[in-house]
Amino acid sequence: MLNGINHVALIVSKEECLDFYKKIGFTETSRVFREDKNDYLIMMENGDAVLEVFLREDAPMRLCAPEAYGCRHIAFNVDDVDKILEILKDYDCQKIRFNDEGRRFVFVNDPDHQPVEFLEYK
Repeated sequence: MLNGINHVALIVSKEECLDFYKKIGFTETSRVFREDKNDYLIMMENGDAVLEVFLREDAPMRLCAPEAYGCRHIAFNVDDVDKILEILKDYDCQKIRFNDEGRRFVFVNDPDHQPVEFLEYK
């Protein structure tokens, strides 16, 4: 039946959000302006991880509290949480925590204040 996740779709409001994902290793592989939607469709890849990013300045902000149904956040496995925090030091970062398995993780907000989780995988 299922054979992995194909991609994650994000809506961002500004180019700086793309820079956030480039800093953690994603590469822009295509960009198309969609006149009928008045946005850009941008594909980004990092190994098997694929982001389908819609750049649209007039999109409404996501409500965070109270949380609504739907996707809550995306999470990436990383070798070293400290290294990610150094790379993303200019962004809104929470404190490092430990999950039930003792793995370290941290949430960092992208420039649109969307939560992105980084989970240490060793």
